[in-house]
Amino acid sequence: MVSVARQLIPNDRKNVQVVYLKGTVANSTHNNYVVEVTKCFNKCYHTQAQILPLPLIFENKQIKEMVIKDKFINEILDTGKRTSMALFTVETTEQDATLFELGYFNDQQIKTLQEKAAGGLVSRFIDERGKIVDDQLNDRTVAIALDDLKQARESVLIAGGMNKLKVIKAALAGKYANVLVTDSLVAQHLL
Repeated sequence: MVSVARQLIPNDRKNVQVVYLKGTVANSTHNNYVVEVTKCFNKCYHTQAQILPLPLIFENKQIKEMVIKDKFINEILDTGKRTSMALFTVETTEQDATLFELGYFNDQQIKTLQEKAAGGLVSRFIDERGKIVDDQLNDRTVAIALDDLKQARESVLIAGGMNKLKVIKAALAGKYANVLVTDSLVAQHLL
């Protein structure tokens, strides 16, 4: 996403709304580029991106459900659901995956996700068919619902690298993207 953001060309479009489609990683020592990406989109489209001021994954479903009922949080989530264009990427289940390194999961949970999931799509872990692998984890995750990605006029998956091939295939199998931006090696393997 940061590569896309850096390549944006400022334009004169009016009334563009930019919404970050998931919560952010709390207490991160890793740069996930949220600030840089939204800054680039803000500058290009003369807007102020709406970012969910929430952790990506809550400790339990009840806390998440209570928080997302807040009027302002709910408005951001609704704006994301109504998006005409969704840009998103995927995450691997490799040992050095950011969510794994940040302590969201214990060793057993990581092992289970590595066995069952092809990877993450807006931080929702899916299998090779594009189905959610852990409903309880999914219920605690703050991100656009995968079915809502399918509703966007343009649902653009931006991901490359052979380490992401498995999860890219899974996202396509689930029909979450109608546009794919990738590198030539991944494209050859997909074909």
